[in-house]
Amino acid sequence: MTTLFLENVAGVAGDMFTASFVDAGLVARDVIQAVPQLLGLEDVEVFLSHRTTAGIGATHLDVIGGNTGSHTHYRDVDRLLGDSRLDHPAKSFARQVYRLIAEAEAQAHGIDLEEVHLHEVGAVDSIVDVAMAGVCISTVDAACVLTTPVKLGRGTIRIQHGVYPVPPPASARLAEGFTIADVPAAIANPDVELSTPTGLAILKALTPTFVEAWPGGKVVAQGVGCGSTDLGSYPNVFRVVLMEGSLTGRNSTTELPFASDTVVEICCNIDDDSPERLAWATEQLLAQGALDAWSTPFTGKKGRSASCLSVLSRPGDWARFADWILRHTSTFGIRYRTWDRLMLERHTEARDVDGRQVTFKVGRTLNGETVKEKPEYEDLRRIWDDEPDFSP
Repeated sequence: MTTLFLENVAGVAGDMFTASFVDAGLVARDVIQAVPQLLGLEDVEVFLSHRTTAGIGATHLDVIGGNTGSHTHYRDVDRLLGDSRLDHPAKSFARQVYRLIAEAEAQAHGIDLEEVHLHEVGAVDSIVDVAMAGVCISTVDAACVLTTPVKLGRGTIRIQHGVYPVPPPASARLAEGFTIADVPAAIANPDVELSTPTGLAILKALTPTFVEAWPGGKVVAQGVGCGSTDLGSYPNVFRVVLMEGSLTGRNSTTELPFASDTVVEICCNIDDDSPERLAWATEQLLAQGALDAWSTPFTGKKGRSASCLSVLSRPGDWARFADWILRHTSTFGIRYRTWDRLMLERHTEARDVDGRQVTFKVGRTLNGETVKEKPEYEDLRRIWDDEPDFSP
């Protein structure tokens, strides 16, 4: 299992996010540079270069071209992403990011979602930044995402709405639920925005677990993306690290000898769909890679029979499952939350049982102790078709 560790050295922005993935070699340059064409933006190009910031070498990313005045309404941006040729996970993630941005803007300005008019975050470069982030997440497909506390900045900035304190209203909304860090003392800039709305929305869509330092594990790759603002002696960078085993070793809280990871549970209540349709939806979610999916019957409002549809997902995948549920079931809303999980390490063994091949699922601790084992149902069913009384 792999863990994506995101280090907000200075802050987070959409261009810095993708630049760090390219710098780490996690996503190929030509794949990133092809994103504008997948969006249908033929006059837009992505340029990648090497820069040094406060003595640290990093990759810098620029999006050049396009009419920055187009696609400024949320509905237009969502339509552009929906009609794109991005793969489904990347497209779903990008749309989720813009949904979060639009919701934050609507809450900040007291308007309905459909009235949201995007300014800086509606420019072509921001749209491409979000789409590229989706490609990065889709390509890496990590089982878990960790991040250090976010640095927001200080002072005031001028945006199209006027002069606003840092963080501006939408960014403050996006930062709800985040762990925030102080601005480093080495940053002397009196007015500086360290994390942009786009960067904050990307982090929020990942539903990461906040940690104070690097987790334990094997470093597979690491890379640094830099921004354009000069922070003097402090490096204006964002770092990504891909690790193996960082959450599959001993649990840091319990010290129990079990594997651990983080999952997202998505739930919704359904009281106006048929049992057949609900069964179909559950099968579809499992076929699309959900870790688990099930329904629980209950009595809902007005005494109606209802079911709670639940889905377990890796943190990097939950947005596409949420998108699918809202589009293909009758529910008008979902709930989601992050769970820490303990589990046995699992592997399968093919065994000869009275002359018949039976696959067993074996559960072990991290110390190698076998705790339980169980024959796989599909093998038993194949045998039972011919020998109903067979018992392994």
